[in-house]
Amino acid sequence: MMFSSDKRPGKDDKEPVTMASRILSFCFAVFLSVILLYLAIDILAAIWGWLLLIGIAVLAIWLGLVFYRRWRDRW
Repeated sequence: MMFSSDKRPGKDDKEPVTMASRILSFCFAVFLSVILLYLAIDILAAIWGWLLLIGIAVLAIWLGLVFYRRWRDRW
C-alpha cells in the first residue's frame, strides 16, 4: 500500500512517562483540588445565610402542603 506503515497506533507511539512527571502531575492535581475546595468553601461561607433561608422557606411550604392535603382528605 502506498500510505501504509509498519507502525500501528498504540502504546509504542507515546514516550515513556517518568516517575518524576507522574509525581509532579499528582502534586499539581492535589494543588488544584485544594484551591478549588478553598474557593467552594469561601463561596459557601458567603451565601450560607441565603441558602439556610431558602431551605427554611422550602421546608415551610412543603409542610404546609402536607398539612393541607391531610386536612382536605380527612373529609
